[in-house]
Amino acid sequence: MHVTMIAAMARNRVIGTGQGKIPWSLPRDREHFRNFTKGKHLLLGRVTYEEMSGWFSDHTPIVLTRRVDYQPEGGKAAHSVEESLTLAAEDGARELCICGGAHIYQAALPYTDELHLTLVDTEAEGRVLFPDYEGGISWEKVSEESFPADEENPHTMTFLHLQRKSPSSLRPSRMHWG
Repeated sequence: MHVTMIAAMARNRVIGTGQGKIPWSLPRDREHFRNFTKGKHLLLGRVTYEEMSGWFSDHTPIVLTRRVDYQPEGGKAAHSVEESLTLAAEDGARELCICGGAHIYQAALPYTDELHLTLVDTEAEGRVLFPDYEGGISWEKVSEESFPADEENPHTMTFLHLQRKSPSSLRPSRMHWG
């Protein structure tokens, strides 16, 4: 199972306000997110899933939750990253795309093969941070594309694609996930 992670973050790693909001409105990034995740199995935390209600018409959401009785509409519930990988593999998925929030990004980082980051050129206010993805993991830049601010997108942004360089033997075991 190939594991990718997609996120948008400010220079100070802020990804959310802490009140269920993203600290910017960037149509270019939303389009990038939708295009990248279309048709894929997505791993999201329960709060992120509920905040994104209505986004999942062409996705298969797997919601990571502590609630044992939780059943997301149009998706599946999991109680660990490992279980979510198993559920995606059982569905025949070749890729699981990690979409947040912060706790899910942190928990799934050891399993992640690729990062697709939108670097938003701002110091945003918020208390929800993307994890330190460079600490202990080596990444190789695959591509980088920058876009200036414009009338619809008030911040300069860069789409950064990184691939993990660390040997797979350093990651948690995933042999039974295919």
